[in-house]
Amino acid sequence: MPYCPKCGVELDEKAAACPLCGTPSFAAPAQPEGAARAERYIDPEDQEKLTEGERLKIAWEMISVSAAIAAAVVCAMNLLMNRELSWALYPLASLVLAWLLLTSPFRLRSHPTLAVLVAACATPAFLVGLDLFDGRLDWSLRVGVPIAFMAELSAALAAFAGVKARRKGINIIAFALIAAAATCIGIEVALGLFLAGKIVLQWSVVVAVSLGSVATFLLYLHHRVTTKVNLRKLFRL
Repeated sequence: MPYCPKCGVELDEKAAACPLCGTPSFAAPAQPEGAARAERYIDPEDQEKLTEGERLKIAWEMISVSAAIAAAVVCAMNLLMNRELSWALYPLASLVLAWLLLTSPFRLRSHPTLAVLVAACATPAFLVGLDLFDGRLDWSLRVGVPIAFMAELSAALAAFAGVKARRKGINIIAFALIAAAATCIGIEVALGLFLAGKIVLQWSVVVAVSLGSVATFLLYLHHRVTTKVNLRKLFRL
């Protein structure tokens, strides 16, 4: 059976030219069947597959290149408009924070503790950087960093409780609500110390009591009902 010498397609013996590329059939010598198939078919599934590390590296490169392009555009606009870097510092700091939070799990996947540490330090460092752009530290160390630390600590404790829970269900929602309540209290404490020099708890207590009540009910429902009582029998469903 003749084959096209240009693309390797199998030709009909009576064909005047290759139906794919148009090469005259008289120039198509017969080829071994195995060799023709090797040249004819390219199955994507037979290509070398990317490893997980290679996929993560590609994702890291794409995020990094995208962030670099965005940073370059912001800097160019600021320089063209003001002849100096001024307002561009704020979106640049935001881009650096987003880049760290998105890429640290990729690059530090073999060191999860270090990845968590980098992510935890990124937000406080971002707040301090924003505060320093005007040449002095005003609010970051007294308000921004304490609030960020409280939010991260609450989220970490909620995640730890969820991981350690023997039975996972609506108790995860309860842990998240408790973390949100603690964060609200931390926000009002930090703001009170910064603005009035004393701790004044008002709205955060209302939020904490509301969230805590719902969380308590969810924990009760999870541990006392869903684990020991058949809900279908309890509610006659």
